[in-house]
Amino acid sequence: MDKSKRFIDCTLSVVTAGSWVQFPRKLVLGAPEPPIKVETISTVKEHGVFVQRLELTTQAFTHIDAPVHFFEGMKTIDEVPINQFINDGVVIDMMHKQPGEGVTAEDLEKSGADVREGDTVIIRTGWTDRAFGTREFWEKMIWLDPSAGDWIFSRKPKALMQDFMTDTAPLRVCEHCGQLFPVTGKRGPSHIKLLGNDIILIEWCTNLGAIRKPRVQVIALPLKIRGADGAPARVIVVEEEIA
Repeated sequence: MDKSKRFIDCTLSVVTAGSWVQFPRKLVLGAPEPPIKVETISTVKEHGVFVQRLELTTQAFTHIDAPVHFFEGMKTIDEVPINQFINDGVVIDMMHKQPGEGVTAEDLEKSGADVREGDTVIIRTGWTDRAFGTREFWEKMIWLDPSAGDWIFSRKPKALMQDFMTDTAPLRVCEHCGQLFPVTGKRGPSHIKLLGNDIILIEWCTNLGAIRKPRVQVIALPLKIRGADGAPARVIVVEEEIA
């Protein structure tokens, strides 16, 4: 291990327990929510080798969105250039954001972050660490205001990496009955703005609060699934310990 570098794992563990660990697509889109499964199909005791079968969506846990996620005919996850996955990153600290608040262009501008063309922009709020896997995660989601999506796009990054909703909140809470309902209106303005311009999205990261330095290296490697809209990824941040 290179002692001049510090490695930070920013990846959620894949778990099968809980009903709020993936995007609530049935509530939001009326689409099926397939169960997440990790099943043993052979064991060392019975078959001489331990093997499991994994079933989950391309959009579950820490994952990366390719442009085809919103645009037919654009790049699939296996077509995204490798230098969008391994790249210089700049950290924008939004840890002060409270449940239900949005991150705006004004917030990003006031941060004073040194965002350079071609960067991976890392916005951290701590929300995934605080609430992932719970109803509260979706009910009180910290979200990205469309103005912030425009601000990010104007800086010409290669990727956006975050630990909260990369867009407007998908659900609202009924003030009378407390049930969750989909938000009406145009869905995914920042997904459309960023993915439509080949800026990939590294979503549902965790442990971003452990990053100490304003500029880091990002290694975010998705499964190379041919023709896919996205894929689960192992996301690592590397800090240089010696200048």
